[in-house]
Amino acid sequence: MSRATSLMRSAASGGRVTRLELFFDLVFVFALSQLSHHLLEQPSWGAAGETFVLLLGVYKVWVYTTWAATLLDTSRFEVQWMLLVVMLITLFMNASIGSAFGAFGWLFAASYLLVQLGRGAWLLTVGLDRTTHNHFVRTLIWQCMSAPFWIAGVFFGPGSRLMFWGVAAAIDLGGHMLAHRLPGQKTEGSRVPLPGERIFERFGLFYLIALGETILSTGLAIAGNLEDPLIFVTGTVSLAGSVAIWWCYFYSLEQEILKKLASVDDQFRPGILAGNTLVVLLAGLILVAVGDQLAISDPAARPDVATVLFLFGGPALFLAGRGFFIRRVLGHRQPSDLAGIGALAVLANLSFLLPAFVAAMGAALPLIGVAVADAVNRRRRTQQGAR
Repeated sequence: MSRATSLMRSAASGGRVTRLELFFDLVFVFALSQLSHHLLEQPSWGAAGETFVLLLGVYKVWVYTTWAATLLDTSRFEVQWMLLVVMLITLFMNASIGSAFGAFGWLFAASYLLVQLGRGAWLLTVGLDRTTHNHFVRTLIWQCMSAPFWIAGVFFGPGSRLMFWGVAAAIDLGGHMLAHRLPGQKTEGSRVPLPGERIFERFGLFYLIALGETILSTGLAIAGNLEDPLIFVTGTVSLAGSVAIWWCYFYSLEQEILKKLASVDDQFRPGILAGNTLVVLLAGLILVAVGDQLAISDPAARPDVATVLFLFGGPALFLAGRGFFIRRVLGHRQPSDLAGIGALAVLANLSFLLPAFVAAMGAALPLIGVAVADAVNRRRRTQQGAR
């Protein structure tokens, strides 16, 4: 057996997520905080577009590195060093988020390309099986197609950066959605040695970290406004919304997905779909975090358009992403998600007439309703299965 081949994960390697992988995730807590602050400092459509493009860049670094760590034996010295080097470079990339559309756009783009292209080329040397090797060759080709636009965004200046980087991010996202197909070439998912349960565990842990950052930002906003008695009400409502999101993801969705994976041979396609859906869920959490901070900063005032969009758009994105994933992977519709989105739309229009803390309640109530509906439906299915 060659040295490169031995880097592949085997049955003896174990399927548990290692502490190094969790340590690697910590640098992305910083990234999500930076993204929330970027949007909070300038709550506008332009800043929202910038935040989403930067989120795609940050997420692509995380998901491709995580994918590699899932396929490889993380007990091997070479794989551990790969994670640590990516972590170091990504730290500087995330530190530049606040100035990515200003003076330090070059640092964000250079760090991003160094990680994506460098790790992609390194993966071709570790002795992957033929199907997976060919897939990563195509992945590297897609990344090379987006690279000129990341570079052009730096050299053409801040004025046109969003346009160039938007195209680059769209290419990267499109490649992921299409499983990096090229003319006449595609990946046979059943032949990819992907441990589905492990990759979904990594997605769940990352989402939990993102949810924790939302709670952290809410807590910091409360700490800065303790003199207002309405802060306690608004903070409680914000936490209730975060708990409802946790319940909807981990109590309902995760268990059903793991059960589904155990019954299918091709775990590659659900993994690709889960990766794309996670971007939507993360975007929703960023909106939730910003909306909560805006409501907490002045709970008695009537919310402006930006605050309403953040407060209600975040939960709506979460429910839409969750419903889409359940429909595509589990094969059934989730009426509670559609009802929750409808309720959010109605309450969003009414919230312009109400104080911000009441608007925050309106944004949390549909999430709580969906969580309760999930609990009732799960108990009903459990009782029916026991008969």
